[in-house]
Amino acid sequence: MSTAHPLINTNRPLKAFPGIGLKSRPQRQFLPRKRAVESLTVGKILSSVRPFPVNTVLLGRCEDRLPLLMSFSDPGIGSILVGGDTGCGKTHHLQVMVDSALRTHSPKDLQIAIMAHKPDEWTYLESSPWKKKYLQVLHAWYDRQVDQMVEEFVNLAEDRKMGQRSRPAVMLILDDFNFIEGLSMEAQVGLRWLLAYGPQSNIWPIAAIKSDYGQHYRYWMEAFRSRIIGRVSHRENLEHLTLVPGSQMKTLDSSEFRVWGGADWFTYRLPLLGD
Repeated sequence: MSTAHPLINTNRPLKAFPGIGLKSRPQRQFLPRKRAVESLTVGKILSSVRPFPVNTVLLGRCEDRLPLLMSFSDPGIGSILVGGDTGCGKTHHLQVMVDSALRTHSPKDLQIAIMAHKPDEWTYLESSPWKKKYLQVLHAWYDRQVDQMVEEFVNLAEDRKMGQRSRPAVMLILDDFNFIEGLSMEAQVGLRWLLAYGPQSNIWPIAAIKSDYGQHYRYWMEAFRSRIIGRVSHRENLEHLTLVPGSQMKTLDSSEFRVWGGADWFTYRLPLLGD
């Protein structure tokens, strides 16, 4: 049996966001330490996990050298927010999650939809015939097609709530989430609804936002039930992102992140994309 940290939502009462229960080991805090970036890749980490759990994506590797996995089996995890200072690796984190999902799911079980301020950071998915099978749409926030895309996903979620098929799962990637307020009012309403209810229909919004925007986007951030946090230098910004008093993130290196485990933060490092 492979060894990893399976992240599974606990059934404890929800507060601001549920956290993720780790049932395979005692909960403890990993203290970050500075070290050289290893040539560890998504492919190498995944090859160490056999069999790989279904409906699961890779987050990274903890300091005990075990992979950290997030399960999409429980809608209670809700929408996922990745936050941190400029340059901490937010977009790369989204790409790691997508890379691992593509390697562990078939196109009939998983599709990817992306909205980004810089879509050129995601065009590598279009250049690969294999990856293109998973890519449903790739839009800039300012594209005219975004309104239609949001409407289609809202309709899909409503159909699934009525008992229609729930596959494939959809990872709805929202990079540079602060651009949401540039959408039409109809699209904003639809996307806010997807943030709150999409996971119940197997549509999983995963957004990235700079820490500076946290206090100005509280209405939007309230819809995210799970938080992944990178380096945040200013305490006020951190409190808006984490909703957990006394958190410390300014000592994190670039590409180091923490996820709430229900009772404590767990620290991990992002791998490189590819094999």
